[in-house]
Amino acid sequence: MLESLQRIPLPIDLIPEMYRKPLLPDAPQKLRLMAARAALPIPPADLILVLYQLSFDTDGEIQTALTETIRAFDEAILSELAASSLPEAVLDWLAAATISATVLEKIVLNPKTHDATIMDIAEAATRTLAETIAQNHVRLLRSPEIIEKLYLNPNTRMATIDKLLALAKENHIEFPTIKALQDAVNSPDFADDKPGLSDEEFEKIILESHKKGLEESQKADDNLRDIKPLDEEDATPEEEARRLSRSQSIEQMSAPQRVRLAIVGSREDRNILIRDSRRIVYMSVIRSPKMTLGEVGAIAASKNMPDDVIGYIAAKRDWVRYYPIVVSLVNNPKCPLGEAVAFLRQLRTNDLKNVQKSKNIPSQLARQAQAIYKQKLAGR
Repeated sequence: MLESLQRIPLPIDLIPEMYRKPLLPDAPQKLRLMAARAALPIPPADLILVLYQLSFDTDGEIQTALTETIRAFDEAILSELAASSLPEAVLDWLAAATISATVLEKIVLNPKTHDATIMDIAEAATRTLAETIAQNHVRLLRSPEIIEKLYLNPNTRMATIDKLLALAKENHIEFPTIKALQDAVNSPDFADDKPGLSDEEFEKIILESHKKGLEESQKADDNLRDIKPLDEEDATPEEEARRLSRSQSIEQMSAPQRVRLAIVGSREDRNILIRDSRRIVYMSVIRSPKMTLGEVGAIAASKNMPDDVIGYIAAKRDWVRYYPIVVSLVNNPKCPLGEAVAFLRQLRTNDLKNVQKSKNIPSQLARQAQAIYKQKLAGR
């Protein structure tokens, strides 16, 4: 799987001997700082290598100087360097350091740039830069992780996404990390005759949703205490009105638009889309990389969720390590019987006592709970 480049210092012989003094182990801080500020007579092609080497310096003042130097660098010269045969690691560092759209475009178009660098750029690329990245089909087919990053980037136009997914399907490309997207693309229900929202309307919604999702992620919704089923969560009149408005917008979306919102959007959008009638949509919600433990707990406790959603939660090892989720699953009649029976062994005595008396679960499960409850009492 493609991962971000692990940068390491360049072999020193790549830098002409006359420019190595600031990089020597015993080089004084003043000399290193002058080099970081581009205050030494070093030509640009060699200076960029010196600056890269100094990026490994642990001195905070030097790091600050490097940032200022790259941002103040002559854009025309830096663009020319970005299009040249610089080492992959230097291009990768430059892509992370620069704020120039022109320089980033040169890096994206440079065949010497490593795919991992393009992947990292794609994650936060502007709409224009995303379009440029999307045009290099050879690179995309070689490293489908780039397509994934473009998909998750709300700046990428839906029309561009549609073309990328068609390209991936035509070439039988699999997505290594977004399984929800993989399943959706392979589903016959993903092709939708419904035109959906215009690109402009959808872009406005997904950008707004992405921003709200970032705010939600800072609150770290991993609370599993006092789990409330999703259908019973409290909402103010203002929240209900906003949810109704968003539901009406979602109703006009095509299946591909709904799937993307399910994967990229906010918790509010996921709460709406988990109730969608189409399997590819609600399964995209539960498989969204943005799904939190708090959401999983609320869904697991809800008895109105699709069977496949509850079954997916029950089979997810990372989630069933949490006791409140296990309790919710056992008490949910839609939990697959085999998983529910296996979970009974994990329950505490008081929870087993409640399960065996429950009228909402299969009678076979209640009998198993009663037997295990008696065993635990006898073993005290």
